[in-house]
Order: sequence, then C-alpha cells, then structure tokens
Amino acid sequence: MATTNTATTNNWIVLLGCVALTLAGCSGDDAEDGGDGGADGTAGSGTAGGDEGATLPAESGTAAVSGGNGSSTGAGSGGGTADDCLEGGSDGCVDGGGTADGVTDEGDSGTSTGGSSGTGDEEGGEESTSDDGMMVEQCEAPGELVTCDNWGDSPEWYQVLGLGCEGGPNETIPIVGPGFNSPDGNGWALATQFGTYEIMPGEPLWAPIEGEQMLILSTGQAGVPDADGRVEFASLNTDSNGNPDNKPLPAPMSPEAGSAGAPFVGCDGVNDCSDSLVNQWNSGGQGANDLVWLQFAAQVPGGTHGFSLDFAYFSEEFPEWVGTTFNDMFVVWSNSETYTGNLCFIDDQPCTVTALWPTQHQPGDAELSQTGFTNDGATGWFQIKGSAEPHELLQLTIAVFDMGDSGWDTMVLLDNFAWDCEGCTPSEVNPCGVVDPT
Repeated sequence: MATTNTATTNNWIVLLGCVALTLAGCSGDDAEDGGDGGADGTAGSGTAGGDEGATLPAESGTAAVSGGNGSSTGAGSGGGTADDCLEGGSDGCVDGGGTADGVTDEGDSGTSTGGSSGTGDEEGGEESTSDDGMMVEQCEAPGELVTCDNWGDSPEWYQVLGLGCEGGPNETIPIVGPGFNSPDGNGWALATQFGTYEIMPGEPLWAPIEGEQMLILSTGQAGVPDADGRVEFASLNTDSNGNPDNKPLPAPMSPEAGSAGAPFVGCDGVNDCSDSLVNQWNSGGQGANDLVWLQFAAQVPGGTHGFSLDFAYFSEEFPEWVGTTFNDMFVVWSNSETYTGNLCFIDDQPCTVTALWPTQHQPGDAELSQTGFTNDGATGWFQIKGSAEPHELLQLTIAVFDMGDSGWDTMVLLDNFAWDCEGCTPSEVNPCGVVDPT
C-alpha cells in the first residue's frame, strides 16, 4: 500500500487566515467569486522558526505560517493582520466572502458549505425559530457524508479521518492546508484492523468507526498492514522511531496555562485554556520525543457549533511508569473563536500516561490480543467533542509523543471527524471529556 510506510514531511501551513489552497496569502486574487472583504493585502514574507521551517509568503501583520518545529512571522502590507483576514480583512478569506473555490457561507456568490441551505448569498443559511422565540440559524452540517478511504485505494491520511473527500456540499467536509509531520514513515500507518480481538465473530474491536480505514500514530513502529490491511503485533519493538526528539510542542500548541487563574476562566486565546498540560509537560521533562503530529483547518458550516473525533490510546508505559517522567502524551489542540487549548480529557484528566491510570483495558485483557500491548494498558474507543463558531475557520492540531525517553511505545488510533450541530464548549463545570461512540 503506497501511503502506509512512506515518510511524510510536509512543511506546516497554518492557514488561520485564508481558505485559499495555495501559499500565496490572502490577496484578492486568491478568490474567484469572493465577496467584499476589506482591503486587499499585499503578500509580504515570513521566515519560519524552528529547524524544519520554511520561508513562505505571508499576509500582512503576523504571518499565519508555522515551521515544522517553530512559528513564523513576517511583515507585509495591505489590509490588516492575519486575524483581520478571518474577519473579512481581505478578499478571498473566510467570512470576507470567498475562497479559492468560490465556496463561502457569507459571500456574494458561491456554494454554501452547509448541507441544507442553498447558496452563499443567503448569509449563512436559513433561520428558524427556537422555543423561546429567538431566531436561530439552521444547522448546515453535511448530513450525507461520502467516504473515500476504501482499502487498496491509497487515500490521503485526512481522507481516512473523513475529511477532504470529493462530493457536494451535503456530502463532504472540505479542509484547508492539511499538514502531516512524521519523517520516519514507520511512525504511522493506515489500517483496517488493529490486533485480533473481536466483539463478535467478524466484528473486530479495533476497527474503523467510519469508512474502511483508520489512522495509526505511534512513538515507535506503527506496523505494516497485511494484504487485508490488518496490523498485528505479537510484541512491540520498544526502540524509538526516527522522528524528532526533545522538541517543543508544535505550533500553535502551548503547554502554559491560559486561564486567568482557574481552568476555562478568562482565557487568553493563546495558551492552554484548560490549564491541563503544564503539570504533565513539566513532569515529563519539557521535551517531546518521537514526535508525530498533524494539522488541518476547516470552515465551520452555518448553524454548527462543534465537532467530534474518535480515538483510542495505548501505552507500554502502563503500569510501571505511571507517575514518573516517562509521561507520554496525546494532545488534541483546538484553535477556535470559542476555545483555545487541549481537548483530550478522560475523567477530567488529560490524555497522558500518568493521568489515565487506572485505564479501561489493563495487562492481560483479551481486548489487547496481538496489539503488542498485552502486558500494558489502553483506553476504549472514545469520542472527543469540541466547540466552534459558525462560519469561522477552525484549526485542529493533533500530536502524540514520548516524554522522558524515546522508547516504550505509545500509540493512538484516530478516525471519524464530524461536525456537531450543538457542540460542547469546555468550562469549569464541564470539560466536555470524551464519549464512548460504541
């Protein structure tokens, strides 16, 4: 299978400002049928920081571009900052009225990204009346999603998650600037099944939730699928993979507390609003080893206030190294107008080796058969829920990495990104947590 064990080292494209799929910034030329945003920005230049960065064109103000392990800034000229681009500061940008494809929710022309409201010049879709008499926007989340991750078709990693397939407005979730960072191709795989345990004959536990494949990310060896796409391990090779060690969290992630003194309260919009990462990051030595991470952005449909993503977490660090510096982490980071920070919690604890013990599947459990984690631990299939603002450009960054060493593997299965009409905004009384989708 062509994609499974091929090293992928895309330079990061954090397009918080534009829906344009080129790297040319947010100029008016990027939009074919965009609306009437603010002044056209003249592309400047921004040099990416970090050891894997690149020099890319940037919109005026702070460039919305990041290097492989650092952020990028660049001064330009034209209509406002990168944030202005989100608010209609430049033609061709989200909410300014157009995209590279003319696809918009609020522009003068183009097709609505929602699944039910018609054209873009309906200002984001139809409205309906709630029980209290308030006008509310109809949820335009696509309701008939197509799949494009058939086994043998060599789909892109994001298509395996249910993103970026071809189809009409009610059939697909378009994304912007997808990036994947795993220099070692053995650090990830696409698979139809993991391990051998079956809930009932012909129904494996560790199998895709959506479509025919799921994405495996590993701090060690993700495994080579057999002819039918199954990944099985009698035992794991505890050596590290060849991915970077002792790295900071990938931009825009930040382990620092982002609240005004209490989790989810008075957040600064830059650091971790949940305040859940800083202690775990510090206890693990403040350096990410065998780092695998991915990132994408998607325009939120009208009337849609959230999203979900399914995952399962396995680690060899269970149970011997719980509460030590060997504190492997899985972070799902949301950049939204509604929330900035970590979203992966189980029982109000972040998704790390230390925080998740005791865990659902423990040493000797049959569910771990031929996963390589038979003497270790794992969660079940869980579902993360997060919040979003209708019509905004939501950005997600997902990372898994070792801490304190570069051995003793941790692995994550990912599948089934979807929009959620209601969503869940993390707060001091409800961090949203996870839901068992099965």
